[in-house]
Amino acid sequence: MSFFAELKRRNVFRAGIAYVVVAWLVLQVADVVINNIGAPDWVFQVIMLVLALGFPLVLVFAWAFEMTPDGLKKEKDVDRNQSITSKTGRKLDFTIIGIMAIALSYFVWESRFQGVETSTTSSAEISSTNIGNQSSPINDVTPASDDNSIAVLPFANRSNSEDDAFFSDGIHDDLLTQLAKISDLKVISRTSVMKYKVTEKTIPEIATELGVSTILEGGIQRAGKRIRINAQLIDVTTDQHLWAETFDREMTVENIFDIQSEITRHIVQAVRGEMTEEEELKLTRVPTNNLQAYEAYLQALSLINRADYSQENYIEAEVWANKAVELDPEFAQAWAMLVEINAQATWIGYDSSPERFANAKTALDNSLRYGPDLPETIAAEAEYQYRVENNYKQAVVTFKRALLVLPGDVAIMHSLAVAERRAGYLEDAIASFEKTLEIDSGFSRSTSTLMETLIYMNDFDRATSQIDQFILKYPDARDLRATKAQIYMHRGQLESARILVDNMTPWVSSAYYITATLLPLLERDSEKILAVQSLPEIAVQADNRGFLGLGEMNKAWAFRFNGDEETAMHQARIAIQKLTSVPRTNTYIDGVELSTLALAYAFIGENDLALATSRESMLALPEESDALFGTDNSEANVLVLAMAGKREEALVEIERLLQHPIGFSPWLLYLDPRWDFFRDDERFNTLVRPDDLAETMR
Repeated sequence: MSFFAELKRRNVFRAGIAYVVVAWLVLQVADVVINNIGAPDWVFQVIMLVLALGFPLVLVFAWAFEMTPDGLKKEKDVDRNQSITSKTGRKLDFTIIGIMAIALSYFVWESRFQGVETSTTSSAEISSTNIGNQSSPINDVTPASDDNSIAVLPFANRSNSEDDAFFSDGIHDDLLTQLAKISDLKVISRTSVMKYKVTEKTIPEIATELGVSTILEGGIQRAGKRIRINAQLIDVTTDQHLWAETFDREMTVENIFDIQSEITRHIVQAVRGEMTEEEELKLTRVPTNNLQAYEAYLQALSLINRADYSQENYIEAEVWANKAVELDPEFAQAWAMLVEINAQATWIGYDSSPERFANAKTALDNSLRYGPDLPETIAAEAEYQYRVENNYKQAVVTFKRALLVLPGDVAIMHSLAVAERRAGYLEDAIASFEKTLEIDSGFSRSTSTLMETLIYMNDFDRATSQIDQFILKYPDARDLRATKAQIYMHRGQLESARILVDNMTPWVSSAYYITATLLPLLERDSEKILAVQSLPEIAVQADNRGFLGLGEMNKAWAFRFNGDEETAMHQARIAIQKLTSVPRTNTYIDGVELSTLALAYAFIGENDLALATSRESMLALPEESDALFGTDNSEANVLVLAMAGKREEALVEIERLLQHPIGFSPWLLYLDPRWDFFRDDERFNTLVRPDDLAETMR
């Protein structure tokens, strides 16, 4: 008898097949149990090793032993005429069929119904910590759901290592980018969904707050060289699972993006219908084949996307982004990220060295070289034009190009709006802010910037009609409350502004700085002016570029109002020393700081220096290149003209800027004590007298 026939007679093949099926079923059950009890990864690996070692032992055992009516015996001791291997083989066949039926049932359960259990598990995980019991927004500000809308909740990190959280967040960000490429699909931004990473709210409650009809949730687990991603798509209107699947694959960049693309296809098919050929093509490109480079990129992305807008985020992210391009010099998205990092360094002001500007240009050149058509490259080019070149009109054009590739990206839509207002397209900017909020009502950055823009436009009626609804919707958005106080000030309602400000806990932001320092000045309260300057939060903001010297000048005015001219002059000279010791940045910050320097010179009576510095400031930041801050700069320099004795020129400029779309606010001119020296001129008083003076004073 041949060896093969003997293997068959002794049921070695049947025993091996039965063992493999049982081992597979054991691994599936072990995976579920280990995940639920939080056992370390090595437990599962030990089970796999034991089962693998058992396979050859089973084969050897089946060859060497036989089951007989008298029990288990060595095969060599069994009489062939009394052998029952055929009966044993049939029993093994039935056993294999039964086990396979169980395995098939498990497979159907995992693919069809595991999503329901995952939903419950994810909710429990998310509920473990509550970040703040925010009250639900009132009906007036609750968005209506859109049939073609999706919110992708942050993926749960199912790995045992907290260090893997960056990986889950990065995959989540990449998936949002994939979805943003799909036209006619409303995708809620990362900013809006991240607050649900830790929450007790139910899926229907989240959907109502975000105004979406579908929600995707899931989790990610890394174990050695494998990655496991489970995802489920929920129709919140029917509370039905539209689709659920678990992906268990080898850990490669290609597999990760294949999974993301497959999830995207299922979402689009369920929400909007079949994808177009062009949309399919957008999903096929893999950014890098180097897994370590991709992980470094995800590390940098998670740091940039931290909640607070601060220089520390970019400083830490730069290390990882540089590592990504070192590992893969043709990694276009990583180069695009370095454009943003270097541009933010110059914009925030923590590094305005020539090397930093050169690094930004190098990063842009490489991003354009290796991925000229990528949305990240186009957006990076727009950021460079905005933050480095201060070419706002060109940035508007480029941001619009980026939106053609990423029509659902609200962050780019917001950036477009910000660029439009500085380019002078004010109503376009308002429309873009509103479009951002239409796509994603939870994108709170657009609400505060929209209100700020309306204040610049002196459109206080429109701002007033919206500010309270926004505050109700975002009770923790502190900048909105500071903005509301500014609206009160621009309307001459200082008592209402004071009530708001006194109920604020100080924080570091330009909105709070402007509100907290301007109000006591308008109130003519020297003690409060000085008290505000001593706040740590104000001191931190005052050290940022663009704000240098403002604190010393506020103190100088306070001491002058009190009749302490010597101390006032000393404070102004400190401001001059600060402003003359910093290098120029060749950005809009130069114009802002030069206007403060010009005012300090005028304050100490150095009129020629004041006028010369004022002209330099206007050249550095003209209205023609920056409609928003350029006009703001013109207003600051009018005070320099008047203080330096150029009253006629100042009156002409005051009249022009009162008629300007984003010019002077009459109430601020009327209340500001820094203009008291000019109030002996009735022409000035006539110009700045607010139309609603009698009504407000009533």
